[in-house]
Parts: sequence; C-alpha cells; structure tokens
Amino acid sequence: MIHNIVTAVASRVNTYIKNRLLITENVVVVGSLVDLKGTINQGIENKISVFLLSIEEEKTAKNYAANRVINNPIIILNLNIMFAAYFSSTNYVESLRYVSLVIEFFQINPVLSLLDTPGLPLKTDRVHVEIYNLNMPDTMRLWGAIGTKYVPSCAYKIKQVAFDSEDITVDIPPIMGDDN
Repeated sequence: MIHNIVTAVASRVNTYIKNRLLITENVVVVGSLVDLKGTINQGIENKISVFLLSIEEEKTAKNYAANRVINNPIIILNLNIMFAAYFSSTNYVESLRYVSLVIEFFQINPVLSLLDTPGLPLKTDRVHVEIYNLNMPDTMRLWGAIGTKYVPSCAYKIKQVAFDSEDITVDIPPIMGDDN
C-alpha cells in the first residue's frame, strides 16, 4: 500500500512538472539518492528523487480505530516523504526551480483522490498532503543519515493512511524511474 501511494503521488508531481516545463522526459523518480554503500544512485542526476523518510502512527485517529471491535484494529499512519532535487553544482538554480514546482503542486493540490491520481490504492478514496517541517538540526542529522550532502529538497506528510487487514487487495503501482 505504501508503494502505491508514494509512486502515485510521485507520478502526479512528475506529470505536473513536465506540463509546466513543456518537457517529455520524466523528472521525478521514486528511489533513494544513495545506495547502501553510500554512492549516488544512477539515473537521478538532474531529477527529483522521491523517497520515504519515515512512517508514524497518527495518534489523533487512534480513538476512531479503537472503537472498532475486531481482533486487528485499523492502523492509521502518516507517511513522510522527501522530494530531493539532485542537480550538478553548475545547475544549482535549476534544482531550486524544481523544488519550487513541487511546492507549487502541493499548494494547488493539498488533497489527492482516486479521480485525479491514478495508482492510489483502491480503498484510499483520498489522501491529504501537507508540508513536513524539519528544523535545522534535524535536517542536518537527516542528511547525515541519508549519507550524502544536503541538496535542495522539501518534505511532505501524507496524512491518515488507513491499514485494515480486512481489506486485502492487490494493487500494482506504475513503474517509476524509467523514461518510457
């Protein structure tokens, strides 16, 4: 389910940026910036890499889920994702432009639904997205943990994603990362 949401959101942002810049090449890819050895992944230069930062339980929705009397109550989660623009140092201003377009997209589209975002899980009628603020010390620790130097980026929280063991469906997300 997480893979469906992240790839669907990334695909929608990709389409928006391609339309705004009048380009045909995919510029948003789902994948980490670095591999487990700490080297930059291939295929992300001059693109925006989208990856999962963290998963957190939504505490305010816990009372709602607890009211359901079953063995496995619904779990409500927030998904924190990062949009990182990896451009060469000579292309730094372009990386700022791409990050600005991501922010613009979510300012215009704070709610994504099955009607406008193909690939969302079938049981997820809509997701709410808001900026995820990181203070400077947390930002520096995060980039140290990622294993690379800071690149222009913005983080977003996808709110209240419901996991329900009674709703088991198989959704196949669109493939992200290739130029086809």
